[in-house]
Amino acid sequence: MLKVALTGGIGAGKSTVAAKLAQLGAYVIDADALAREVVAPDTDGLAAVVSRFGAEILDAEGALDRARLAKLVFDDAHARAELEAIIHPRVRRRARELTAAQSDDAIVVQDIPLLAETGQAPSFHLAIDVEAPRQLRLERLVERGMDREDAARRIDAQASDAERREACDVVLHNRDGITEIERRVMMLWDERIVPFAENVRLGRKEQRPEKLQFVESDSAWPRRFEHLAARLRRVMGPGAVRIDHVGSSAVAGLPAKDVIDIQITVVTLRAVDMLEDALGEAGFFGRRAFDEPKPDRPDVAEWEKRLYGYADPGNLAQLHFRPIDSPGQRFALLFRDWLRSDAQARADYAQAKGELAARVDSATAYSEAKEPWFLREGWPRANKWAESTNWRPPVC
Repeated sequence: MLKVALTGGIGAGKSTVAAKLAQLGAYVIDADALAREVVAPDTDGLAAVVSRFGAEILDAEGALDRARLAKLVFDDAHARAELEAIIHPRVRRRARELTAAQSDDAIVVQDIPLLAETGQAPSFHLAIDVEAPRQLRLERLVERGMDREDAARRIDAQASDAERREACDVVLHNRDGITEIERRVMMLWDERIVPFAENVRLGRKEQRPEKLQFVESDSAWPRRFEHLAARLRRVMGPGAVRIDHVGSSAVAGLPAKDVIDIQITVVTLRAVDMLEDALGEAGFFGRRAFDEPKPDRPDVAEWEKRLYGYADPGNLAQLHFRPIDSPGQRFALLFRDWLRSDAQARADYAQAKGELAARVDSATAYSEAKEPWFLREGWPRANKWAESTNWRPPVC
């Protein structure tokens, strides 16, 4: 099952996107609808709201007067937090029930207006933000009959566009009409969501392209790392001693393959094996592997790791689970920090990468051809730099 979160500010067009996803075959869960359901008459949710805010928030039929309640809490952060503490857990519990009732091959989309505010994004395989310019959102809300000043206050009370972008994997810009936003949703569905769901269903990671291709350093790489790291932290819990962005994509200004390398430091690899099913449910799949031994650490057993990937075709990643204080774990951090600190090292490595790429055209052949450079240059020079700077690997 693929779990997708959908969010966006009021008036951005999130409902239009949700409707299109449902038309394409997704099972859509509307958090706003659930928020009404959990405080319907004769529910424990409504009883809790009345207990906190008084019977005056009920209408003549005994149902919740949402407009009256909104006036009570809109400008009172403490009261709003108390209301959310009643409603949000019940909404999440009901959403889990609805999700669990779907088939294993379903694509479940949860429409969550407060995704960024509540920090739920790491619980999903993919998070989508629908965004539109503020002025356009105001115009849409006024057309629906909302007072302009009230509409502006509602927009300002929510997370900013930047905060939502930071939490989400995909941003859909909705400023060119319904036809265009629906076209973008269909492209996302066909090119990313459906292949992602198929990978999760079959228990496989998305394969990196075998055709070797370097791209310029991308400012989006750190954010992509953070999204993956947040999902890993949710699954691993205390089993992950630390999670680091490593490899070329972790070094600003260095050309690299468009793949995020992540090192997850663990106390023992057995901890990874015990979480194999949980990692798979989150979209991470892998196997036992070994790094190439270095001259002064020739024991192959010291270089054992677990090499995983992510099932998302829009966020290629390699995950290296390594034991703490193992030579591979240390060198991944050392090599990154050396390149970040030494401009000449970055230039030399970039030149070596370019020369190798000119001789081979596949990612596999490139990885094999690069190893002699590490033995000859990378390993000794990085360790010499560590000694001269008193570098030590971070512990936690």
